[in-house]
Amino acid sequence: MSSVLQHPAGTAIWFDLSTPHPAQSQAFYHALFGWTAQDMGAGYGHYHLLCQDGHPVAGLGPATPGTEHQPPAWTVYYASDDLTRDAARLHDLGGHTLAGPMQVGKLGRMLVAADPGGAPFGLWQPQNFAGFTLAGEHGSPAWQEVNTRDAEQAAAFYGALFGAQVTPVPGGATYLMLRRDGQEVGGILHMDPAHWPAHIPPHWMPYFAVNDVQRAAALAPQHGGQLSVPPFGSPYGTIAILTDPHGAVFSVIQLPDPA
Repeated sequence: MSSVLQHPAGTAIWFDLSTPHPAQSQAFYHALFGWTAQDMGAGYGHYHLLCQDGHPVAGLGPATPGTEHQPPAWTVYYASDDLTRDAARLHDLGGHTLAGPMQVGKLGRMLVAADPGGAPFGLWQPQNFAGFTLAGEHGSPAWQEVNTRDAEQAAAFYGALFGAQVTPVPGGATYLMLRRDGQEVGGILHMDPAHWPAHIPPHWMPYFAVNDVQRAAALAPQHGGQLSVPPFGSPYGTIAILTDPHGAVFSVIQLPDPA
């Protein structure tokens, strides 16, 4: 297993889901991934840690104060080593804060923001909670990318905010890679109007690894979700896009077997 012990600033640290029906959502993701849920208690608004083989891999709870108007959705959080500084910097770069910065018990500090194109994302400055501890294994985080109407604008914003270099990826679609200290830390996908209907807003897409993408694609509709995009090949693995029973969109990826 790929245990993750540290998440340097400017790298993904957590995925969580805001949903109006936590119990139903838990049941769906348990069926899909095998996740178990740990209730953090009333002091944390009954936020639940979702665990795979004992590792926290994601979170689930009601909407963060200030974002209640947002539809059910997954949020991708990046690590920060100074949330106050980064909150000011993201405003200087053209983004804006949706919620926070706020202290979350003794666990850490967080904020939810939107980039200049409107895609929501989060920042987390860890204290007693350091994010997911498993990656690249079944039911754990595997990748994250922002889908945006203006890839150039997003590249300038995230490159500066995360201290990342931005390089294009060859291929038919406009796809840019964010790299920090030689590590790939996220992607930027341009939402081509010919393939992306106008009603779909800019958003971050979380990816979860699965052992069998075809099985995941079949399971989602059986448990109240939808198969939004059937499995398709990519240089990084076989991907499908799913929607949970309450409308939150996410991707699953079957990674290639290690050489």
